Amino acid sequence: MHDPRMAKWVARPPVFLALRYGLALVSVAAAVGLAQIFVHYHLPQPFTAFALSAIAITFWYGGTNPGVLAALVALIVRNYFFEDEIDAQSRILYGLVFLVFVLVMTRVMRARNELEVRVAERTAELTGANEDLKLEIAKRRQTEDALRRSEAYLTEAQRLSRTGSFGWNVASGEIFWSDESFRLFGYDKECSPSIETILERVHPEDRALVKRTIECAARDGKDFFLEHRLLMPDGSVRHLQVVAHAVRGQTDRPQFVGALMDVTAAKRAEGELHKAQADLAHVTRVTTLGELTASIAHELNQPLGALVTNAEACLRWLAHGTPNLDEARRNVDMIIKDGHRAGEVIRRVRALLKKTDSQQAPLDINDVVNEVIALVQREVSSHRVILRAELAPALPAVLADRVQLQQVLINLVINGIEAMQDVTDRPRELVIRSHQEDAEQVVVSVEDCGVGISADNADQLFNAFFTTKSGGMGMGLSICRSIIEAHGGRLSASGNVGPGATFRFALPAHGQAAA
Repeated sequence: MHDPRMAKWVARPPVFLALRYGLALVSVAAAVGLAQIFVHYHLPQPFTAFALSAIAITFWYGGTNPGVLAALVALIVRNYFFEDEIDAQSRILYGLVFLVFVLVMTRVMRARNELEVRVAERTAELTGANEDLKLEIAKRRQTEDALRRSEAYLTEAQRLSRTGSFGWNVASGEIFWSDESFRLFGYDKECSPSIETILERVHPEDRALVKRTIECAARDGKDFFLEHRLLMPDGSVRHLQVVAHAVRGQTDRPQFVGALMDVTAAKRAEGELHKAQADLAHVTRVTTLGELTASIAHELNQPLGALVTNAEACLRWLAHGTPNLDEARRNVDMIIKDGHRAGEVIRRVRALLKKTDSQQAPLDINDVVNEVIALVQREVSSHRVILRAELAPALPAVLADRVQLQQVLINLVINGIEAMQDVTDRPRELVIRSHQEDAEQVVVSVEDCGVGISADNADQLFNAFFTTKSGGMGMGLSICRSIIEAHGGRLSASGNVGPGATFRFALPAHGQAAA
């Protein structure tokens, strides 16, 4: 590698080198000429000063080697043209002056070259740094542009999805909202969000829940999920879903980042769906009752026939010469009892026919089973089915709608009866069982000995519009599962070890449901 200080000379063409050395000769010649002019006019001869100037000019503009050449030429010229004016001692002194001056100028030129190298290196560094800075600025501008685009996309996405974002610094109490969050709460962007402004918009019925959740989050520093309503200034109600994640900062108090989602449309759709399901369940009940007309008529005929018989007996006891009032009174009591029986049958039928909202109350599941058995008795007899009930005593109550559970049981019993209508080689037995499963659930099962469940149909039994009956709608089991799941339970089906299938549903015990 060559010396970087010489790089600028090596890189220059020969013509430039000739000019540098030519400068040495020209500058010395100029010094001689000026000195001769002074001599011509009989002035003090200053050749040494002119020569030193010429040497300095050559060193500065031509470099070290041309400067040395200029010094040698000047020394020779001085000895040749002006030797008569000085003695030998002065000649030596002038030679020393020239030598010292050459050494000084060599040192100066070396220092200048080193300075130029450092300046060039520093300039290169600064140029590189400047280029790097330009690149960094360009990258930052690109990043800022991308960030602005991302913010614009996020703002638009939040507006379209009706989802806002927020930050909450528990220590300082500061709350930060996105544009969509301001819109969801109905505040201007100039408003400074706070816990008070949030609670001001919360529906009065949900305010205690929201306040309690905020206090627990600030105290425990844990993630939280919350659904509540907002009561807007125009009287409209919005349903809001809040999801927050706790982030630990430098302080002991947590910070939260989260999202706010307007689920009003989803809640309305859920209400409409619930209404549609209730309407469909009602239609299914009415259809089922149409199929059970013979059983219902049979149930009514028994108490009505007993009413007529007891009334005729009462008249006979009263027609005696001496009326037997005790017997007549006993017959009247029996008439009242049979009237209540008939009225109870009508009440159950009317309840199944009536279209009302779900009314959940603590129920004894065995009472519901016995009521269903009474309604389907005629259907059981007409299909020559042996219906057996194995009900565990002292079961805990379940929180449920009586009519909806009756609908589920009637549907399962009718399905079991129809599954056995082609069975001729064994008794047609249908067993309804109830029992308690651990301490949390009450289970009811309906077991038949019919055709069973094929492997191809097992996964589709509870799908809407799926049916294995030629005239079926495929909605019964789907509605049954919806009813049971709405009560916090589950409905399932399985094949028996022997012939037939078992449908069972489990409901939480009343104490567990309340918890």
